[in-house]
Amino acid sequence: MRKRVILSLMAAATLSLGVFAGCFTQTVSISSIEKTGSVGLVDYYTITYTDGTTSQFTVTNGKDGTDAQNVTAQDVYETYKEIYKDENLTFKEFCEKFLNVSQNSASALNSCLRSCLKVYTVFHEKTYDDYGRYLGIYETSYCGSAVVYRMEEDYTYMLTNYHVIYDADAALGYTKFTEKTWAYLYGSESAPVQDERTGVVSVASDDTYAIECEYIGGAISYDVAVIKAKTEDLLRVNPQVQPVTVNYNYSVGENTFAVGNPDNGGISVTEGVVSVDSDYISLKIDNTVRYYRSIRTDTALTHGSSGGGLFNMRGELIGLNNAGDESITSMNFAIPATALTGVADGIIHYNAASGAKTTKKALIGVTSNSENSKYVYDEATGGGHIEEDVVITNVTAGSLAEMMGLKKDDIIKSVTLNGKKYEIYRQFQISDLLLNARTGDELKIGYLRGGVAAESQGVIVRSSDLKNVDDN
Repeated sequence: MRKRVILSLMAAATLSLGVFAGCFTQTVSISSIEKTGSVGLVDYYTITYTDGTTSQFTVTNGKDGTDAQNVTAQDVYETYKEIYKDENLTFKEFCEKFLNVSQNSASALNSCLRSCLKVYTVFHEKTYDDYGRYLGIYETSYCGSAVVYRMEEDYTYMLTNYHVIYDADAALGYTKFTEKTWAYLYGSESAPVQDERTGVVSVASDDTYAIECEYIGGAISYDVAVIKAKTEDLLRVNPQVQPVTVNYNYSVGENTFAVGNPDNGGISVTEGVVSVDSDYISLKIDNTVRYYRSIRTDTALTHGSSGGGLFNMRGELIGLNNAGDESITSMNFAIPATALTGVADGIIHYNAASGAKTTKKALIGVTSNSENSKYVYDEATGGGHIEEDVVITNVTAGSLAEMMGLKKDDIIKSVTLNGKKYEIYRQFQISDLLLNARTGDELKIGYLRGGVAAESQGVIVRSSDLKNVDDN
């Protein structure tokens, strides 16, 4: 869904639909805080949560009442940790878990616009006139979108789609990857120009908004690419530029907005909802059909929207827009944040370490099936999620799984990576997590065997356990 901007032909990835699935998310919030008693100067308050549980805290008042302690979220957080003995819970995690704070969506949108860009890429293609007569090989420009992902002192890294920086139709003898790349921040928009005589695409001498970028790596099997630019070049254009805030939790029916450069008309916004939280689609980027896990949304997208952010109403990135069904305008797709950031972090890591232009994923050495898949509705929260049993069907000899003692018919319930434990509700969660594993990291697997819960010993990821994500 990039758009050809110098010549009139429009190019897009071919889309067909696959089997849909779901992504687990569950939210508990505070439903009430009530004063339930007093003894002398001490007032007692009860917090009731939407899942039916309660907790208490006290407020000690001054003698004249003028210096009474104010009740804050920090007070509730400290009380919660004391009651539930959860010293590892950070204040940020507590707020994300228990507090629903309404926020003006326009304010959130205006904030995240500081992280949004439109992108132009250049390739050499065979060119024909309106009558189909061959004219020669000329530079051709396409447009897409991007988001600012990570800002460091020297370089800033931006995310876009692989199909924005890759051209399957590039002329023989020329690279299929972008030869020139420029980005423009929202509010400082221009575009490259093409010389009518030479056909060369360039930035005009008086174009002070263009940010020259470099492609550093991508993964065609995820449709993710990373480009970088000098941080000083972005700050020169807009000192308020900032990276996106990522949120990995979203649910069906949640309101979203997409920011991109549709039809090369400039960065703009469309609004919709999450239709299916984990769908599967097939795309042809290099004339090979691959299947992609996606968020399905009715948020409007069109050519040029590719690589733009899909945000929730708090202005947090939940996905990267990459495809749409042109016959059904309300059926569009985005790469989920869990896969997106795992791929992007790996590309940045391996490129810095060795100049590689791809990333790797750990293989633990099991095959598995999904069984007993069901939708679970929670009346207390008004939300729901899909759960399934991830059942091991085979363990590879000499693999990490064999070293951990996993066996056929074990049900995987959790993955612990470097001491952080992740509960497993769906098969794809394991695959997404393993994008974040590096050589020397420690892995543990929690599982059910014959109905009895257990956790494996920790094993260290070897370099031989890592495989390039685009290797067949």
